Amino acid sequence: MYKVIIVQLAVTSFIAAASLLISGAVLAYSALLGGLISAVPNSYFAFHAFRYQGARNASRVVKGFIRGELGKIIITVMLFALGFTLITSLNELALILGFTLIHFVG
Repeated sequence: MYKVIIVQLAVTSFIAAASLLISGAVLAYSALLGGLISAVPNSYFAFHAFRYQGARNASRVVKGFIRGELGKIIITVMLFALGFTLITSLNELALILGFTLIHFVG
């Protein structure tokens, strides 16, 4: 699972660099933020969901998955809210596309 997070971060960096070369800084950091809004909560989920293994830890595994998924949703909503409210010159389409693309990478 951690390999997926690394791939998501690498693809995010590639998309941001390509956007910077093609269209400029606003599109690049919007795509970068969208990718990070997807990858950061996924890493939180991965940490909690795969913390425990084995049949003896079945209840901990289930609790870890629930904690990870709820935390992932909350972090995603918070990061979107912060991005839309705090960043004045944001390309919303690039942010959403960056998020969606990185979400499908994972």
